[in-house]
Amino acid sequence: MKRILSAALALALLAMPWNGASAAESGMNFDFEEDDSGFLPIFADLPAVEGTEEFYELEYGHRDVPVEGAGKGLFLSGNNHSDDLFMGYYKELDGLTPGERYVFRVTFQLATDVESGMIGIGGSPGSSVCVKGGVTAQKPAAAETEERYYRLNLDKGNQSTGGADMAVIGDMEKYDSQRPGVYEFKSFDFTAEAVPGKDGRVYLILGTDSGFEGTSSWYVDHISVQWVEKRNETITRAEAVQLLYDAASAGPADGPAFRDVDLSSPYWYALGWAQSSGYISGRGGGCFAPNDRLTVEQAMSILYRYADSPEDILPMDLPGVSSWAERSMAWGLQRELIQEDGLTGHGGAIVKSAYVEALEKTVSLYGGTEASR
Repeated sequence: MKRILSAALALALLAMPWNGASAAESGMNFDFEEDDSGFLPIFADLPAVEGTEEFYELEYGHRDVPVEGAGKGLFLSGNNHSDDLFMGYYKELDGLTPGERYVFRVTFQLATDVESGMIGIGGSPGSSVCVKGGVTAQKPAAAETEERYYRLNLDKGNQSTGGADMAVIGDMEKYDSQRPGVYEFKSFDFTAEAVPGKDGRVYLILGTDSGFEGTSSWYVDHISVQWVEKRNETITRAEAVQLLYDAASAGPADGPAFRDVDLSSPYWYALGWAQSSGYISGRGGGCFAPNDRLTVEQAMSILYRYADSPEDILPMDLPGVSSWAERSMAWGLQRELIQEDGLTGHGGAIVKSAYVEALEKTVSLYGGTEASR
């Protein structure tokens, strides 16, 4: 028979500080329908000599994107005679608090006409042209070296390797290889951290680092950048599932049956594993809403199911908690996975550090691999 939670323990639990928060984000979206929105082109890893721009056939500008219904975007093109051409765009973001560490979430679409599996000089025009992104407090510049080469003043790594300031987030191969020469959008996203200097500025930079000795041409559009102070960073539903998948050391899995998650998603296998295991469910209409912020209630529900829905839970009176989350929330409180100072606000987003801590405790209590549980 289940025992009733003692009044003293209930009061002690309710007196604990809440480690979930609904953090307000700031951000900007760019669709380039009117102009270039202040994005500036940058080229690097090429000779600092007269005639380089013509020899490398460098082009850039605000142009029509050759994808049906796309409108305007930013164009870049260059012929990689150095076997190491970097080309991209950067944008100043200001009004931030100097010295505060921020987390930036960036999404954008890149229009490419390169089919998968192609072979080229020096490398593939698709898989050997790496897409990179970053956010940095240092203003990007192509500085001339003693060897008379223009080099980026940031650590972008080299070709398929990322650096401290820019990460590799994909390549130029398009999804549909049945339409050669036809441009289509490919979606990219990444997260970066940066600390603004005294001027309260950082710089978003996107580009390609090429190992293909030929011409690469692409368009970028629909750029979205959101930011929040690191101490208030939240986590998306898909990111939370990915962390659980990694902690469980789960093997290969089929994809999920959600309408809003396709094979291009970096969370494809994690979501498929979690759905087939019964750890997650949709949000209605066959969708999962992978980019929605994870709430406290959702976090406890996922971890409770991962722990095989323990029955040894003492009943608790939790006003303000959704009925579907009552058992998992009570479990989370009694296992000290979360802490509460009240009985409202559970629908708000959980801070990422709080979720990670709760996940680590769950793994410690119930095992870190499926085989051991």
